[in-house]
Amino acid sequence: MSDFFQHGLISTLHRLVPVRMRDQIESLPADESITLVLPCHYTEIGTAALKTMIAALREATFLKNVVISMNGIPEHRLSSVKRFWSGLKLPHLVLWNDSPDLLQDLEQRELLVTPGKGLNLWLAIGWLAMNGTSGTVLVHDCDIVNYRLDILAALALPVARFGYRFCKGYYSRVREELYGRVTRLFVIPLVRSLVRVLGHAPLLDFIDSFRYPLSGEYSMTVETALDLPVESGWGLEIGSLCEFHRLLDPGAVCQVDLAILYDHKHRALDPEQPGEGLLHSATEIAISLLTHLQREGCGLDAKTLESVVHAYESVSKDFVRRYEHVAILNALPFDSLREARATDAFAANLSDACAKFLAGKRSRALPPWRAMLRSNWTPEYCVIAQ
Repeated sequence: MSDFFQHGLISTLHRLVPVRMRDQIESLPADESITLVLPCHYTEIGTAALKTMIAALREATFLKNVVISMNGIPEHRLSSVKRFWSGLKLPHLVLWNDSPDLLQDLEQRELLVTPGKGLNLWLAIGWLAMNGTSGTVLVHDCDIVNYRLDILAALALPVARFGYRFCKGYYSRVREELYGRVTRLFVIPLVRSLVRVLGHAPLLDFIDSFRYPLSGEYSMTVETALDLPVESGWGLEIGSLCEFHRLLDPGAVCQVDLAILYDHKHRALDPEQPGEGLLHSATEIAISLLTHLQREGCGLDAKTLESVVHAYESVSKDFVRRYEHVAILNALPFDSLREARATDAFAANLSDACAKFLAGKRSRALPPWRAMLRSNWTPEYCVIAQ
């Protein structure tokens, strides 16, 4: 059973008793518009996780529409992708974000066109904006193995019913062992290290309020989505939190317990390959966070960043100790040597990220759609199913 302790700057909405969230969301007024956005890569088509998701979504009568925003689709597979999504049996459309006309259009506009979830999300928000969508928009990944509709309902209720403007989902990352290594061994120790060096900057306290800041499951009002700059790459989630810190009062932000033992694909962490897997993710996350801190007015010279790296080395080792005790208490396996090697690798990547930052590397974001709409420009969307 969860506790109901309120920690940090934002509201935490705990799941305390086993109730069906679907019953609550289905009791909303019929005119409450709820749209689901699914950023998706072609390689996820036909996976067990996505098939399970589609089977569950067929019962989501509270959804007005589903926008599947995809990349990685070979042109000769467009018809098979359309057939696959036809099994959804809900109003939906599929955006083909590898369309040559669309990519050429974006390049001519000098817009960041790195393929992936960030561009998929940005284009989906643009579609909603240009089609006059209102209400609540839900976003989640397509690799949730143990998917069920309560996830959607729990994400939707804080925005559609309680009046929050942004809601982040959180969940347990434990199966046969503790997962969530980038969050528990890198992001949170890094935020705590930055607080040690820089003090309690509002942005750092805001991020530290989230139990799982890298969660890909969240909801927001469409009006809020229109104001959101969207980063590409692995800085997407942390960069979005930084933008929400600027856009919203903490009272308009919450996190909700999705009450699942989250199971999805696990990426590799190989200290011998710092540019791959989770270590590559950590580098992009660090550069994004440093970029936003500088925008907030934090002085980040070489001496300060060296102190941050040293603080991280200490703080991360203490987190290994804490999680080892959590594992022992719950009779879970825990390889303390492997965890220590992971933090050493993260520290090396952090040092590299700081060097790149000092050399001028910064995260970039696609502009918010409210600004794009004022330009009277319409992307060359390619809709392969509607």
